[in-house]
Amino acid sequence: MNQNLKLFATDMDGTFLRNDHSYNHKKLAEVIKKIQDRNLLFAASSGRSLLGLIEVFSEYKDQMAFVAENGGVVAYKGEILFAKDLTVAQTQELIDDLQEMPFSPKNDYLISGLKGAYYPEGISKEYLTHAKLYYPNCQLYHRLDEIDDKLLKVTTNFPEDHVRDCKQWIVRATTTGFTSIDIVPNGISKASGLAHLLAHFNWLPENLAVFGDQMNDLEMFEYAGSSFAVSNAAPEILEL
Repeated sequence: MNQNLKLFATDMDGTFLRNDHSYNHKKLAEVIKKIQDRNLLFAASSGRSLLGLIEVFSEYKDQMAFVAENGGVVAYKGEILFAKDLTVAQTQELIDDLQEMPFSPKNDYLISGLKGAYYPEGISKEYLTHAKLYYPNCQLYHRLDEIDDKLLKVTTNFPEDHVRDCKQWIVRATTTGFTSIDIVPNGISKASGLAHLLAHFNWLPENLAVFGDQMNDLEMFEYAGSSFAVSNAAPEILEL
């Protein structure tokens, strides 16, 4: 192993998790113990919410770090190291733009926050059922200014054949795999989130190894000292 590596960060869906969202708990426990014995750190770097990641790693939440919301939230041992939120006005503008753009998802979107996720009236049953697989504590909202939470991103689905076309309508959007799109504050990416985590430990990009498969992993692949693509990764990721 490269002796400079100190932080090992993996994407979740399509990389670390199986297709049924499960993983080998016994093996992870063994790996985390070896990592800790060497004073190294394991992290999940994902488009999922912090609540969603903690739910997946409930047994190990105090033994690892989390880069959630595609870099919008960074947490370690129960402490939020970084969280970049959208204002109510910015969030409303994004929602309005979604309604007007070609291939609009209409009411099939979620607003993700630190405490939960928030959906509008008129959301389809199919989209809400799918979203609940990734976002715990989904709640109906009526007005944005009534949500008592940090508003971190807007997530939605676009038609599969037009995902990249639809991205052009959004200032900072990233595909999270297949048809899912996360709209995050400008400057936010998994790379920026990992940079905050490295800074917390006074580590450098050369101390970072990342694992991923989709285009929302692109920035962290370019940022990290070592990067590894799984065999099912997007062509652009495999090229790196």
